[in-house]
Amino acid sequence: MRKELELYEILFLIYPNLTDKEVLEKIQFYQDFLAQKGSKVIVKNLGCRSLSYPIKKFESANFVQLLCLGNGSLIKVFNSEVGRDESVLRHIVTKPAQAVFN
Repeated sequence: MRKELELYEILFLIYPNLTDKEVLEKIQFYQDFLAQKGSKVIVKNLGCRSLSYPIKKFESANFVQLLCLGNGSLIKVFNSEVGRDESVLRHIVTKPAQAVFN
């Protein structure tokens, strides 16, 4: 029995000291990672922004938002992959209230 795909929003913060090229490569890596697992992905690079409080002594971070279709096992694999990435300061996965994909 195949589980219904659900919409997830992923927000992750990348080190601010990476170059623009490195940030774009990191975004492309995670977009490809999710797409290879069968997910449709929409990416928003929100740029470098100030943090409300320091994280690992950084005052700012590159904010990236991903909207993807998937199931719980996809999110579990994604969390495992992001957890190993030292250039990601924080990440959070949520289910948005409204559907974005049509």
